[in-house]
Amino acid sequence: MIARLHRRQHTAEASLGNALERPVSFTRELSHRIVASWDRLDLRSEFAEREGWSEVQWAAHLSQAQPRSEAGDSPRFLHFGIRLHRLDRPLAPAQWSEIAHRLARTAGLAAPMHGEPCRWIALQFRHGRLDVIASLVREDGTLARTPRRLAEELARQARILETEFDLIPARPPAAREEQLIAEPLVAAEATPAQIAEQIRALTDEVNGNLAQARHLAEQAGHQLATRPEVYARRGAHQLEWAAGRLYGLLHDLEGTAETLANPPALLRNAVVRSTRRPARAARRSR
Repeated sequence: MIARLHRRQHTAEASLGNALERPVSFTRELSHRIVASWDRLDLRSEFAEREGWSEVQWAAHLSQAQPRSEAGDSPRFLHFGIRLHRLDRPLAPAQWSEIAHRLARTAGLAAPMHGEPCRWIALQFRHGRLDVIASLVREDGTLARTPRRLAEELARQARILETEFDLIPARPPAAREEQLIAEPLVAAEATPAQIAEQIRALTDEVNGNLAQARHLAEQAGHQLATRPEVYARRGAHQLEWAAGRLYGLLHDLEGTAETLANPPALLRNAVVRSTRRPARAARRSR
């Protein structure tokens, strides 16, 4: 079991989007993926009323608690989770729920002896993975105090859960907190030129992951095309089609990287201006 602590975000939509690996949706329902939640959200009564909630509605639910005083510009939404070993046995829903509550208590989200809880949900978007999304603002408006070295505490709790649930331990265990914090692929302060370099690294013909994927699809397609099995030849056609799509994608990405690194003179100093029309003044009554 590997514990992972993500960077805190300013909005619940951002944290939930990281867990879903895409922007949150106004139409996709999320309730069927939630396996546990904060104690005030009764899974047998109130939760049933939210079964049709979209991902955006769940993010809004997590955002409802507001701090009593100004907390500056510090991010107040937490995202952490665990991933099982690929050979681990499947866990029952009740076991996933217990794991989620244990991790939430470890993170300091549960109500203290004389206080209010934080809003949090635990969801399963991928097999063998659990993500916990939480607001650090308690119901009474106070801010939750997470452990100083939260990543290490989550890793320690993961070791305990491995033993109790007879799961395959992570090898080797992470030795430092920084190893458990998931860095964003694109830093918030990244310049267009730096983003262009990241894209070029992906599309590099020698070491780029996307370029290697295209070469693999091409070579595997050619090899499978010589096989006598019908399913192998069908797979060959699918790989050739995928290789063609990857080639087009690589071409588009390379063009974008070139534009970001060397923008045309007409675009270099241009900025996007607001397209909103100014509000019309109210007509005076005669």
